[in-house]
Amino acid sequence: MNIFNKVLNNDLLVTYNRASQQEIIKPYEFQNYHEDQIIMLRVDKGNFCYGKKMEPLKIGHSYFIPANEPVYLRCGSSKSYTVFGEDGFPNYNESARFHKKIQPYQDITFCSEVLSLLFFDVSISNAFGLFSFMEFPAIVLPPDDELDFLIKNIVLEEALDKIGRDSLIKNYIQEIVIQISRFINSQPHFEKYVNRLSMSADKRLLDMLKYIKDHLDQDLNNTILADQACVATEYVGQFFKSLTGKNLQHYIHNQRLEWAHELLMTNAYSVQEVSNKVGFNDHTYFSRMFKQRFGINAIDVKKSVKQNSKLIV
Repeated sequence: MNIFNKVLNNDLLVTYNRASQQEIIKPYEFQNYHEDQIIMLRVDKGNFCYGKKMEPLKIGHSYFIPANEPVYLRCGSSKSYTVFGEDGFPNYNESARFHKKIQPYQDITFCSEVLSLLFFDVSISNAFGLFSFMEFPAIVLPPDDELDFLIKNIVLEEALDKIGRDSLIKNYIQEIVIQISRFINSQPHFEKYVNRLSMSADKRLLDMLKYIKDHLDQDLNNTILADQACVATEYVGQFFKSLTGKNLQHYIHNQRLEWAHELLMTNAYSVQEVSNKVGFNDHTYFSRMFKQRFGINAIDVKKSVKQNSKLIV
């Protein structure tokens, strides 16, 4: 059985976040912006460009951006654009200057630029992101009637908020994941990404990844992790790298920093509390590593305005 098919049929957990249709009211662009979940962007009307070269996105095309992949996006038509970096819009009020949510059933004849946005996550065995594990890049999907139907109905269901909405949207999102996967699987030049999924079939790796995710605040030395994977202690690092291409302790280190960033954004803990909670005993070292990883001081993240996303109103 094709490994992609096996993963889709048995191991996926799809989590929906939100969706909306947006009108651009002032031209702007994102340069190297990052979102911690999958973005699906469909051009409904107007001028949009994507990628480092800012290539045109045509009406009906969808821009699929896996979690934590850099976003390069230009919205609107102008000789000059307000540019936002990796942190996106600095706050809600600034975001509202550039785009606004509109009802998906309203007439967009008099709107210049309109797009539909979906935010969701897809994980394998609730352990790690499907497309992140594949190290899959952001891509543009050509017009497709089925995908178009699914995106429109998700945005509409979100806006109408009728009974049974959540169940319908969950089914639609799962179908979107299948449609994207079918497209990827049909393109020979994506084979190297699909082949990475074969590593997810190793239950020892899945057990280790799940244990790491659930115990980031605890000691995660090689002896403990070797027990989880049922491999020799002296081999566990090599085992992990052979399947993922990553250094085991570096992976753990980055997972702790990602969790720390998430905790700081909730505004529920101080920087020192977060440092302790994610397994860093040396607060100075934590602060230095956090700045190196995210390009911003932990205390500055703590002070920032909490937003679900810096891309959407």
